[in-house]
Amino acid sequence: MSRKEAVLLVSRALAIIQFVNAMLEITYLPVRFMSLLHHAREVSVLALPASDDFWRGYYCIDIAFLLLRVVALLLLTFVLWNCGPWIERVLLPKREEPGQPA
Repeated sequence: MSRKEAVLLVSRALAIIQFVNAMLEITYLPVRFMSLLHHAREVSVLALPASDDFWRGYYCIDIAFLLLRVVALLLLTFVLWNCGPWIERVLLPKREEPGQPA
């Protein structure tokens, strides 16, 4: 197996792992939406809207960061799957020969 084939194989394996991670992260989305809807509809018994506002804001930020994480993982998947020359340099840098100057 050549150096390029080995790097392509490792890069594709890492891409598959990142894709699976993105799909696992997406499974948390329904729970977060249900929590957001619960706190958005909830009327405070103590007439303290600040606590309700806190949880609505919390779940909105939580969902936004979850979606950002999924997009980042899918972008990383795309980059690793295509395995450009810079990915090859990162995953398997060339070794310098002892007799050659740096």
